[in-house]
Amino acid sequence: MRLKNKLALITGASRGIGKAIALELASEGAAVIITYKDNKDLAQQLVTEIIDRGQSAYSFQLDVCSRTGIKDLAKTVTEKHDAIDILVNNAGINIPNDFSKITDEDWDSVLNTNLSSVFKVGQEFERIIKDGGSIVNISSVSGQYGGPRSSHYAASKAGLISLTQNMAIFFSKRSIRVNAVSPGLIESEMASAANKLGLDEKILLGRRGTVQEVAKAVCFLVSEEASYVTAQVLNVNGGLYF
Repeated sequence: MRLKNKLALITGASRGIGKAIALELASEGAAVIITYKDNKDLAQQLVTEIIDRGQSAYSFQLDVCSRTGIKDLAKTVTEKHDAIDILVNNAGINIPNDFSKITDEDWDSVLNTNLSSVFKVGQEFERIIKDGGSIVNISSVSGQYGGPRSSHYAASKAGLISLTQNMAIFFSKRSIRVNAVSPGLIESEMASAANKLGLDEKILLGRRGTVQEVAKAVCFLVSEEASYVTAQVLNVNGGLYF
């Protein structure tokens, strides 16, 4: 087990890619803390599944846009543990729309959830991550190539790549590695809107990816196998380049 005796915190992990990451890290021996915004039942089901597999897990309700909520989570974590080894910033939203139809409210909501939250979580957990630990931020192919719609989503994910590189510099003084995973079209609820945009035809491998494939990429980056990897973007996109 590559992550035995490690403690991982994964935001937005009650379903989709976040859930797959939690299960993958747990399968490699990590104890996991998952956060969810609204669906307590799904989060508890995941916790139960991980515990049934022989690993430790618990969930915490969190709006990642709330500095107060993040502080409360940090306080809870430090009361239970000395530190965490792994932080995965996965929580994110998309509100698909054409450029001219995006409202100020939708722009702010997407940027706050996908980008500002990672900044806030990084600040509040700076002293809680062990020296030599690992941070992975979940970006998107849209952040690299713009995408055909949802400019607010693309901008947030592009900003997240730059933030990842800046965080890698800051955290390097404690040998904490910071990387990003950039999924393409993945079989998930968030990618369902892409059906109407003809993007599937542009995937070189001829299929969408799975949440498990994204999770395995994250697991690699937080493991010792990636001990000399930092400030990088790992593309998991099947060759999708707009």
